[in-house]
Amino acid sequence: MTFFEHIEELRQRLKIVVIVVLILFALNLTTAIGSVRLGSMEVPMLVPALGTNNANIATQFFVGMENYLVPDRVNGIPVNRSFSQPWDAYVVMFKVAFFLAAVTGSPVIAYEMGQFIGPALKPSEKRLILRITLPVVVLFLSGVTLCFIVVLPFTFQLLYSVQNVLGANLLILYGDNFTDFVLLFSVAFGLAFQLPVLMYGLSWLGVVRSSFWKKYWRFAAIAIFLFGAIITPDGSGITMMLVSIPMLGLYVVGYIVSVRIEKHRASAKTS
Repeated sequence: MTFFEHIEELRQRLKIVVIVVLILFALNLTTAIGSVRLGSMEVPMLVPALGTNNANIATQFFVGMENYLVPDRVNGIPVNRSFSQPWDAYVVMFKVAFFLAAVTGSPVIAYEMGQFIGPALKPSEKRLILRITLPVVVLFLSGVTLCFIVVLPFTFQLLYSVQNVLGANLLILYGDNFTDFVLLFSVAFGLAFQLPVLMYGLSWLGVVRSSFWKKYWRFAAIAIFLFGAIITPDGSGITMMLVSIPMLGLYVVGYIVSVRIEKHRASAKTS
């Protein structure tokens, strides 16, 4: 294919991705997760949610996320939920709807990008992608899950406790800032859990040997703690440790996997 034929193919595949994401985006704004009674059973399904009085999927997700992550009270002081500007509610709704559309549409996005990039890859590179697909998904979901269950609830409790210690008698949570922080922090946490996959890929392709990971582990530890300090919002160091310690464990896992790759290749050559 010529250069312009490649550009045209990319345009067609991006067109499919955009259409799928827009359809999911519209569904998140116009439908809700409800239930319909069939006999004696309540069957969950999507139901129409039009108008300002009906909570759509994006709104349900935001409210559920806010109720789970943010405490109602901190040391007896209620945490008030609000928006700084009148239009922020719509901004939050659109952000959440787009985020959910991108997540639910990720299989289509990955497929279309794979079909575009696939012909340019070597057979060994294709095998590598197939091998790491499942670990990438599992590790990303594990990172996001850990972030939601452990890190974020603890972080919000800690931050509001510090405000209380400093004399704040009015605790406010702004919806737009909350949404940006939670979504970006969760994605960053999920990406951080890709560290062993990155190490595995570089070792499997022969770019980096296992001795490199062992020799420079101190520099890797410093980089991990710096990363933890950058993506965590408080200066206490506690949430930084909650991010950095799992990453250090994942670094060890990546090193062990790279050693096993080299041992397997050495045994294959001798046999």
